[in-house]
Amino acid sequence: MDMLDRYLQAVKFLLPRKQQDDIVRELSENLIARMEDREEELGRPLDEAEQAAILREHGHPMLVAGRYRERQHLIGPTFFPLYVFALKMGLGVALLVTTVLAVVTAALHGDPFRRLLEAMLAYPGRGLMVFAWTTVGFALLDFASMQVRFVGDWDPRKLPKVVSEEQQIPRLQTLCELAFVLVGIGWLLLLPRSPFLILGPAAALVEYAPVWRFVYVPMVLLAVATAILHVVDFVRPYRTRSRELTRVAINAGSLFLMVLLSQAGDLFFPRVSSALPEAVNVPRVVEIINAGFRIGMAVAAVITAIEIWRGLRRARRWNGAPLTPGSAHARAGR
Repeated sequence: MDMLDRYLQAVKFLLPRKQQDDIVRELSENLIARMEDREEELGRPLDEAEQAAILREHGHPMLVAGRYRERQHLIGPTFFPLYVFALKMGLGVALLVTTVLAVVTAALHGDPFRRLLEAMLAYPGRGLMVFAWTTVGFALLDFASMQVRFVGDWDPRKLPKVVSEEQQIPRLQTLCELAFVLVGIGWLLLLPRSPFLILGPAAALVEYAPVWRFVYVPMVLLAVATAILHVVDFVRPYRTRSRELTRVAINAGSLFLMVLLSQAGDLFFPRVSSALPEAVNVPRVVEIINAGFRIGMAVAAVITAIEIWRGLRRARRWNGAPLTPGSAHARAGR
């Protein structure tokens, strides 16, 4: 029944979230009943081609999902599920583009807070354009579908493999994490010229230790690799063994840099050329800053090590793609 599981997964992806489980359960029972009736007629189990024929007769997943949507006046039920999905994707991409532009502009011209505020104020206009063009495009597509049959012959055997609920990655979560990483990359790019972003007012008292020059580029590269991984997760919103191992490798690289920094001694030195009031105890300030960074890196290293261990466990479990709980329920009902 792997083909049935894949068919149900494809339909579920296009259904309203609150109705997904009930509708998939109903479809599963109906399709299993049809297959069992057909097996009784033939007196043998159905082969792959016969299962595909029943699913093809039942309808393309996009059309089946459209039947459960409320009737739309501008975009019909056939394309409305895809329209909602495309609209969410478009708005998310517009937000990412806005964030990237703000980060790049801040890195080139400084004043990150003002640049970010300007970018956020520009987002509603971009979002409105995405909404307008997506709606017009799908309305025209829906109109054209009345003249041309877009969903004709299709093969259920080519549907994507079943992905367990544990492996699914919410796109909103990925989008938020990607935006956070992009802001972090911009922050890293600004640090050499703007130590205030990491040290605050104490930037006037201290300067970076030489070890930062050695770890800076690897830190930026690891952050870029994390951003790329989030982009892949957004396009393909499910965990795989290869991606999990990539995430483990990135975390391992981060852990290595943390250990290296922790073994490097003081991370900040007093700024020799700074003209300071005599009342300021600069060595004491530097000592507190270095101690704070050591504690922070120790905590981060423990968290990263735990994430590496969890990632390795997930990668070992996902050597093969498990079935969804819904599909297991469907089989149990046979």
